Amino acid sequence: MAVEVSVGMADIKLGRDGDVLATVLGSCIGVCLFSASHGAGGLLHLMMPTAGNNAAQPGIKKAKYADTGVPELVHSLKVSFGVQPKDLVAKIFGGAKVLQNVERNIGAENAVAVQAILKEYGIPLKAHKTGGERGYRIKFHTESGKVICQVFGGPTEEY
Repeated sequence: MAVEVSVGMADIKLGRDGDVLATVLGSCIGVCLFSASHGAGGLLHLMMPTAGNNAAQPGIKKAKYADTGVPELVHSLKVSFGVQPKDLVAKIFGGAKVLQNVERNIGAENAVAVQAILKEYGIPLKAHKTGGERGYRIKFHTESGKVICQVFGGPTEEY
């Protein structure tokens, strides 16, 4: 039976059989990986582009960073459902510049980092909606790969 699962910041959740993975994003990026042949997917809610020197720290929260979180999501899908990177397609959302008084655009850096990592894995990016100045609400349907996205104050769109 399908359930809606909330995905928090620096978190990864997997689903199948119609599970809906939902999260709210600002400068963070939501990475939805989907395998049609397995009817399964996963959602990563990452906060920063790179773990840098923290990557080697014991107990690091891998899902916090693009460079450790995307590989962790790919690995989790392989272990849980037997999904290989060649079976996957990606959709990414978020990366807004919600803090206007901060010079660094973490959201844009996150989006660039995720796209580069997906390219390394050979995972095609089928859809993306990133940037802007408002947060996002997304719901990823793991049975179909469909993502419902709403930028705060805007219409709901399907990807």
